[in-house]
Amino acid sequence: MSSKNASTEEKTVIITIINRAYVEPYKGEYPSMFDLFLEAFWEGERTRSLLDHLLVVAMDQTAYELCKFRRLHCYRLLTDGVDFAGEKIYMSEEFIKMMWRRTQFLIDVLKLVYNFIFTVSK
Repeated sequence: MSSKNASTEEKTVIITIINRAYVEPYKGEYPSMFDLFLEAFWEGERTRSLLDHLLVVAMDQTAYELCKFRRLHCYRLLTDGVDFAGEKIYMSEEFIKMMWRRTQFLIDVLKLVYNFIFTVSK
């Protein structure tokens, strides 16, 4: 898992989860939500080095490819028979499946004895 490369000496990692809806600009306009998220690390005071400890979990192939293009620490979260690429309506069946899969991933990270800071964007 990419968390090994992204973690601090204390085995702490910053985790964010993205999908196509998060990495593609809204109606083709720049920037995307992911662009704004990353910009905060660049523009903040003493936050740029935190990018070394950011693990980007991609829920679909588009998000994963963009993450790799940016040369970040990326992990492709695969789920059989479910497409998490697009926007999911709040509390829809797909949304709930995505949230449970995300929660299971975070539990798996804890089982590997990592500490994490989890970011959520709305």
